[in-house]
Order: sequence, then structure tokens, then C-alpha cells
Amino acid sequence: MSVVIPAYRAAATLPATLASLQAQSFADWEAIIVNDGDDAATGAVVAPLLASDGRFKLLAQPQSGAAAARNAGLAVARGTWIQFLDADDQLSSDHLARMMAATATLPDVDLVHCRWQRLAGDLPWRAPHNIAPIDDPVRLTARTCPFAIHGVLTRRASIESVGGFDPTLRIAEDWDLWQRLARAGARFAGLSDHVVDVRVRPGSLSTDTTRHLQDGLRVIRRGHGVEQTAPAGPVAPQAMLAESIWSFTLWIAGAMIGRGGDGDAALEEASARLPQNLSASTIAHILEDAMAVGAGPAQPLWRRWQEFAPKVATLASKIAARSDVDMLDRQLIRGIEILVAAQVPPGAEARIGHIAVVRLDPTQPLADRPLPGVDRIRVTVAFGDRVFWTWDQLCFGALSLNTQLAGIKGLDGLDLRRAQLQERLREGPFATGLPLIAALKRYGELRRCRSRDTAGHDPEPLYRKVLPHLLRAEQQGPLGDAADGRIKAIMAEQRASVFGDGGPVIAAEPAPWIEPDYADPAYWESLFAKADPWDYQNAYEARKYDQTLELLPDGQVRRALEIACAEGLFTRRLAARADAVLATDIAPTAVARAAAAGADLANCQFQTLDLLTDDPPGPFDLIVCSEVLYYLKPAALTAFVDKVARHLEPEGCFVTAHANLLIDEPDKSGFAWPHHFGAQGIGEMFAGHPALRLEAELHTPLYRIQRFRKTERTAPPDCRIADTAMPLPERVAAQVKWRGGREAPTAAAWHDFPILMYHRIADDGPAALARYRTTPRAFGQQLAYLRAQGWHGVSLARLRRALHYHEPLPERSVMLTFDDGTTDFLDHAVPLLHRHGFPATLFMPVGHVGGAARWDAGYGPPAPLLDWPALRMLRHMDVAIGAHGVSHAPLPVLDAESIVRELALGRFRLERELGCAVDSIAYPFGAFDSVLRQPALDTGYRFGFTCFDGMVREAADPMVLHRREVMGGIDHGAFERLLGLDQPIG
Repeated sequence: MSVVIPAYRAAATLPATLASLQAQSFADWEAIIVNDGDDAATGAVVAPLLASDGRFKLLAQPQSGAAAARNAGLAVARGTWIQFLDADDQLSSDHLARMMAATATLPDVDLVHCRWQRLAGDLPWRAPHNIAPIDDPVRLTARTCPFAIHGVLTRRASIESVGGFDPTLRIAEDWDLWQRLARAGARFAGLSDHVVDVRVRPGSLSTDTTRHLQDGLRVIRRGHGVEQTAPAGPVAPQAMLAESIWSFTLWIAGAMIGRGGDGDAALEEASARLPQNLSASTIAHILEDAMAVGAGPAQPLWRRWQEFAPKVATLASKIAARSDVDMLDRQLIRGIEILVAAQVPPGAEARIGHIAVVRLDPTQPLADRPLPGVDRIRVTVAFGDRVFWTWDQLCFGALSLNTQLAGIKGLDGLDLRRAQLQERLREGPFATGLPLIAALKRYGELRRCRSRDTAGHDPEPLYRKVLPHLLRAEQQGPLGDAADGRIKAIMAEQRASVFGDGGPVIAAEPAPWIEPDYADPAYWESLFAKADPWDYQNAYEARKYDQTLELLPDGQVRRALEIACAEGLFTRRLAARADAVLATDIAPTAVARAAAAGADLANCQFQTLDLLTDDPPGPFDLIVCSEVLYYLKPAALTAFVDKVARHLEPEGCFVTAHANLLIDEPDKSGFAWPHHFGAQGIGEMFAGHPALRLEAELHTPLYRIQRFRKTERTAPPDCRIADTAMPLPERVAAQVKWRGGREAPTAAAWHDFPILMYHRIADDGPAALARYRTTPRAFGQQLAYLRAQGWHGVSLARLRRALHYHEPLPERSVMLTFDDGTTDFLDHAVPLLHRHGFPATLFMPVGHVGGAARWDAGYGPPAPLLDWPALRMLRHMDVAIGAHGVSHAPLPVLDAESIVRELALGRFRLERELGCAVDSIAYPFGAFDSVLRQPALDTGYRFGFTCFDGMVREAADPMVLHRREVMGGIDHGAFERLLGLDQPIG
């Protein structure tokens, strides 16, 4: 192995670097130090080692930069593997041994890399940079430098094959090398259990941010094929170029601000419009990280926020001006403020924009704490250098005394009690009072005795007695009262705006049903006292008529009989397919209306006929009878089947359409009508007649249409799967028992399960939003796979039982959720859900009902959204409906009062329009942080759905449920991974 170390004026740091090399447990290495600039002091550091350790070599050259220095070292290196070090790096003693061991187990690999973390002094600074499998090194290295240079071991032959480092790059030369290796087909492997340290010192980030920007952009353009460079090879798609450039320029802009600049120059290098894939959260993380690195650990951002805030606001405004995202500048500022506030050390206090970080000492006097202009508070309970607890909450002008007391009492524990006790005893009897001092000492004695299990006295009653004296608190004032009551006040305002003086009207249970006498003609006559008693012309019935016509035998029919023609709507369609039609019904009023409606049909006759007692003047080539036979008793149906067979000509057909009833298929969707049979049972009766053969069947989730032929010939039936029309009439949908009215069973033990998240189910839409769009064909394939593999659909009601009532779900359970409520959910998703038997939960932004997804308008025509009639109907279609805010704004960026209004109004509007309780919300854009949890609970929600990726575990917080997003265009393997099939289930 060869270690190459470029050194430029490095006399101060190089000794520690070389000492870390000599301390390596792996000793078979050579080190080549390249004195870039032939600095005498650097040479003096190396000279003693050259004499005492033959593994060291020294090269000197005129100052040419790190790339040229590394190339010079490579030219004389003899090792198969190359380890690069900067002159201020230090390695742990096992670094080379672990990296070389990895090469032994991975003989085909060209590059081994490991994790890295920054150190300030000897302490970790910022989050470590972990590694993940690199599926596409070309794409990765096109957009970012993925490794710390001394965290990489590279095969020398691979470096030489791509020409080494590019000396025209003063910065980012290592990134360029990794990129060219990737394009040449080098194989990368990660070592996840090893980490190298990057020591952060003043000036360790290049002060030449202009050159940093220029060189970095050159590397990005090379990686996307815009600027040609050797070797030729694959490049990242140019569609990724804008996002890569924006990400890099944003980081440089943040670093410029951290170093005292303004970041404008960096932003000028980006394309005109901000790419859609760069979310506000991503940008905020990029900028905060860059600002922190630019400022350095000695000057943390939270201490200098007043200095940085105006520059951040200006930069955010300029970014937002190049985007179509609503309130992007506000989202960025709030997002960065939250990230910076999180860096405030426990126990310290700070004001970060609209966020106050406060310290609460339980041993000191407590009172209302005014916090004007603050929307959220981070409260840390601490005593001395001990931190007991931290929580976040909304702020309405003050941190009230009662909130402070509740927080302290809520974290009651032995350490806190001991701190309170010691502080009061330290004050002495004159400050505390002799009786209280005696009680405190007695409590301490009882506590110590109990910890040794030698006393039978319980100290708790005494503790409760002295607690008011341990916590010194003033009386809460009007400011605290107003802060504590503000959420309830906003709730009352919003409730009144929606319901007036009343409340939500929850639909009443229907009156008990009494079965009529279906054999009595008077019953049917009474139904037709009102015209069109079944709303024949709705989309559901019209589709059923169309499908019935599709199942008629081919060609023109000579003579047809329609039984139960009602008011003659289907008769007109049938007349176009037959030379002569006899339309009949048991109700004279119905026959009269049918005759009047068909007066222009010369080939039609109309007649009153009781299918149980009357014989039609047959025979016929075709008999049609729909939606009436399930009213018969078994014996009557048997007799009717015989009658049909007698009145059909040889090779004549009987066509019938009937609803699916649970009496036939109790575990499938259907109607729970109290009849002896439904479509399946009726079909079996006809199929069992010796003269009839089932010739064709069209099966939908709610009904079947069947064609039987009077024939002696046998052939397999033509079976077709189809969907019902959407939307279903609410009258019909309300009667369906979806999935047989059954939920996923209760398991004996907990099994983790996924909640899948979809947006649109559509073929077309803006190209920029393709990742949020699953085609109906792909969605149908996913559902078919779930059904074939035995997955259980989880409704919102069943989720409640699992999480609130501890009724575990079985293995292979999955919940399907849909955000935004675009109309394609009803057009495409619902029919497929019904076909495959899965429930769904839909989240709707109530301020846009019946409108369009305006938040996507910057990417093309916004998708239309469902209206209230459609939503009311969906409530009866195995779809639970939850809130998605009012305006679809990301909640964390709003002020405290707006957050509560969005939560409350979103729920109240749904309850008023749907007539049912609503207690679930999908946070818009998945934007959630801990400050939202309590106000969501306070405004009546019991389930909160995020975009955090992951399975639902047994200890999941119902207000912070993870979901797994189904991106458009994913393959089957990716879909299986979303289901957790790449990990043990359970």
C-alpha cells in the first residue's frame, strides 16, 4: 500500500498526520510526502523520519496545487492500493488494517470507502456522514462528492487508467477523480462500520469560494456530459443537471453567508427556475449545513443568528422568486430557524427568529414568561449542568406558569426530586422555614431508606405535601391565562364559523327494516306511485344497461321478451336489437309509463305480467330479466327457471343482471339484503337446469350479468371482469357492505406493516410531477399482486383497533392512503380498489374542494379535485376521508394561530359536509415536526400521517405515523421493498 500526502506549508499539522501513520497496526505501507512549494519547514518535519523509518519518502516541487502534488506522488508509488491523506488528517490506528481487510474480501472492487465525521478539537461536530449502497456511481458522483478523501482506498491501476488527478482543478479535484472512475466502470464498495475523522480548523474550508464554485460546477457539468472529459463513458441524465447545479450552488451560497458574504454570486450560476424535486426541507438542510461549515464551530450559527438572519431572508426571497412553490421564502426561513434552534446546547437560551429556546430551572421561582413575537418555544428543564427534559410547543405570546408546572411535574423522577431537595436544604431554615426543613429532611431519610429496602414507610405522601414548597411559583396572570386558552378560543371561533350555534350533524341510524310481500302486485304498484323510483338514469344504472347490451347474443334477435321492464328505459335499447319486443311488468302503472315512453317504437308491445303466475306468449329467441329474481323464494325461482327454459326457442338465450349479495359470498363486497340468493345463487340455479348452459358472464364488484343458452352444446363460458360506473349513487353506495363488512382479523402477536402513500392514479399530467403519478395499469398490477399474495387491506377503522385498542394485524397487512383528492382517485383508483377488494383512506384539503391542485400550478395545468357530492358518496364506498389542512400549506412554516386554524377548520368543514366524525389528518406535504403533535391532539385528531419513510411498529405514535411513498414508474422489486419484503416481517 502507498500513502500519498501533499503538503503545502504544513509544518504545524504534518507531525500529527505522520505520527498517526506510524501508529497503524497494519505496517506494510510506504508514505510519499510531496512538499508542494519546497517549504523548508515542511522538509524539516519529514527529515528525521527519512533517517529513522525507511517507509517514508519525500518529494519536492514548485507549488502547483494538491492535484499536481498527488500525481507526483502517484508517479513513484509502488503499492497496489493508494491511500490519500491531506497534511492535516489523522487516522485511527486500525484504519489501514480495516480498509485492507475489506479489499481482501472484495477482490473485484476498485475503490473502498467508509463513513466520515467532522471533529472540532476532539469532539464530533455536526452529523456523521453515513454510507448507503451505491446503486449508480455515475449519477452519484455527477451531483456530489460522496467521500472524504482519506476515507477512500483506491486501486492504483484504476487511478492510472483514468489519468490521475486533473491539475487544472484547484478545488474538487478528488470529486472529479471519483467521477471519472465511476464513468470508467470502477466498482465501489462501502465499509459501514468504520469512520474517519475530518478535523475542522479555522480556514479549513477554502476561502476562495469563487474558485470553489467554478471548479465544482465544472465537475458537475462533466458528470452530465455537458463538458467533455476523458475517459468517455456513461454520464448522468441531463434532466438531473439543473437539480445538481442548484444543490451545489445553494451549498456554496450558504457557505458564503457563513463566511460573512451574501451568497448572491453563487445563485447567479443556477438555472432560471428552481427544480421541482428540490423541496423546501431539502434546501433548508443544505443552507443550514453550509452556513454552519462556513462559519465554523467556534462561531455557531445560533450565537450569530441576528447577524445571519437578514442575509438568509434576502437569499430565501431570491430563491422563492425563481420558484412556483407557495410561500417558499417563508418555508425556507422557518425551516432554517428550526434547524438552527436544534443546535442550541441543552440548557442555553437563544432567540432564533420566531423561535425562543428557553431554560426552565425547577429550583428557581417560576412565573409567566412573556415572549412577544414568538410562535414556538423549545423548553429545556435543567438544574445546574443537568438537563432533565426538552420539549417543543406553540407559543401564543407567553410561556405560562401552568405550562411550566405541568412540564416539571410531568417529568417527575428521582434525579429531579433530589435536585429540588438539595437546593431547598442548601438555603437553610431561615429562608425555607423550620417546619418545611424538617419535612424535607424526613422525606430524604425515607427516600434513602426505601432505596436500601430497609423501611416500610412510603415517602410519596410526604413528597406530595412538600411539593408546592419545592416549586416556588407566583400566581398565573392574565398573560398566561390567555396563552393557555388560545387554542380553545380559536377552536370555538372556527366551530362557530362552520356550525353556527350547533355542532356537526351525524347521520342517524336508519329505522328497522320490515320485509314486504314481494309476491303481492300491490307492493310493486305502490313503488311506482312515484315516477322513476330507482333513479334509472344515473351513471351506475346506465353502465349496467350498456354492459347488459354487450352480453346480448351477436346479431339481430327475432323475438325478445323483457320481464320487469319498469318504466321502459332498457326497452328502448333492446328494441334496436330485436325485430319484436314484448316488454312486461307486474305493476300496471309501470307498464303504462313504459308504453307512453315507447309509443314511437313500432316493434314494441307492452303488457302486464306476473312472472310467478302468468305465462308469456312465447316462445322467444331472447328473454331478459334483471334485478328482480332475488325477491323470489327458492321454490318460486326453480319454477321460474323451468318457465324460462320452456319459453326459449332452441339456441335461444336468457340474459340476467343481478346484484351480488353477501348471502352468496359473505367475504366479498355486496349487498346485505335479506334475500335467499343474489347473482351467484341465481346463476347457479339457471346453470343447474339441464336445458341451459352458461355461455358468458360479466362480473363487477357489485353485480353480475350472465347469458345462458338453451342448447345441448357445451363450451367453457366467456368470463369477463369489469367495473361499475363512477360515481355510484349515494343511495346505492350506502347499502354496500364492502369486503363483506369484514376487517382484517386480529393476530396473536404484533406484525409491522406498511402504510402506502399515493397521490394521483392517472396516465397523463405534467412531466415534472411524474414521480407523484401512478398509472391505472400499474396500480391495478400492484393491487392484483397484493391480492394474489394474500395481503390484508387495512381500513382506518381497523388501524384504530390496532393502535388504540392493541388488536394486532396479521402478517401481510397493508394500508393504502391517497393525498389531495384529485378526481382521478374516483375515476381510476376506486374501481380498481373495489375490483381487488381493498379499502382506502383519502386526505382532502378542504379549502380546495371542487377546485384544483393549485400548489402544483407551476408545473403545468393543476389536476382537478373532487367536489363535496363526490366526497359524500365516497364515504359509503369503502373510503375513509381525513383532513389535509385547509390551504394545503405546510403547517410548520405557519404562525401558531394559523396552524391551529388550519387544523380546526379542516376537521370541522369535513364533519359538516360528510355528516360523520373526522379524527385523522395527513400533514400537507408530509411536513411535520414535534411542535405540531399537541395542537393536532388538542384540535381533535387521533391519527397523524407523515411522509417519514418506514413501517408501522408496535410502539408507533398514532400522531406521527410513517408512510412509504409509491413513486410513479417503480418496478415490481421496488414495490416489494416498500412492503417490507426485503426484511423479516413481524
